[in-house]
Amino acid sequence: MIIGRMKWRITLLQPVKTPDGMGGSKTTYQPVGKVWAEFRNPNVKEIPAVGTVVGDLVRLMSIRRRTDIKRGWRVQNDGRTYDVLHTYDIDRETTVIVCREVVY
Repeated sequence: MIIGRMKWRITLLQPVKTPDGMGGSKTTYQPVGKVWAEFRNPNVKEIPAVGTVVGDLVRLMSIRRRTDIKRGWRVQNDGRTYDVLHTYDIDRETTVIVCREVVY
């Protein structure tokens, strides 16, 4: 891990399920913390959809090692939101978060 490359401040968001009063639940996201991250080269694919082509952006973000981030969490950076697909540890110091950009 090269600390000088970690120049992006990201917010980690944990999913919280709250009852909706009708027997179901609603998922909201609660900030857990802010960490410094290095954004690695993105992987962009064009996916054919009904009558159009949709872009799919998958990002890799390296942060200092954390073991609490799971699939289903979200990451925010600079007005963009990403769904966490999975995480893996490179070594004892670095966790890589694999994310897909959420398009509203």
